[in-house]
Amino acid sequence: MPMFSLTLEERATCPTSCDQWDVCYGNNMPFAHRFDHTDPNFQPMLTHQLSGLALKYPKGFVVRLHVLGDFYEEKYVTFWKKMLMQFPNLNAFGYTHHPVQSRIGKLVNKLNTSYKERWRIRFSDDTSGATNYIALVTDEHGARTSNHVTCPEQLGKTPSCTDCGICWASEEPVIFIEH
Repeated sequence: MPMFSLTLEERATCPTSCDQWDVCYGNNMPFAHRFDHTDPNFQPMLTHQLSGLALKYPKGFVVRLHVLGDFYEEKYVTFWKKMLMQFPNLNAFGYTHHPVQSRIGKLVNKLNTSYKERWRIRFSDDTSGATNYIALVTDEHGARTSNHVTCPEQLGKTPSCTDCGICWASEEPVIFIEH
């Protein structure tokens, strides 16, 4: 399926409890186009774009949520639930730094369960044991262990993220090398 991405403003949309606040992926992306989630036209325009993608790709398309940024409020998670219901060919994956037991985390995880084949949001640095859908960030070049896999793209084992899909398809926690 063709893949598209959505980038929001990091830190402005992220929980302040994020373990990666000081070493954010966005620190190395000065030219990324970040969408302003406070713009009153943000969600209507996003709905319009998703509608266009749904028409263009009836067999399915994927949105990589939040290359930068995060779920900024509960209503925004509900927005994505509505999009999944409205567009059955929409698939989404990404990450959140909201703990799985937080209010937003519980809503996101409910979508992981309700839309298991189409929605996979991993919980970054959440080692609570409440979900397998976690992503850990480490400064070590750890190899695959019995219950984790290090991002193959970061290890040079696959040409790109889109050629891999382990984040989307695997039940195992994924380790990312700090970048």
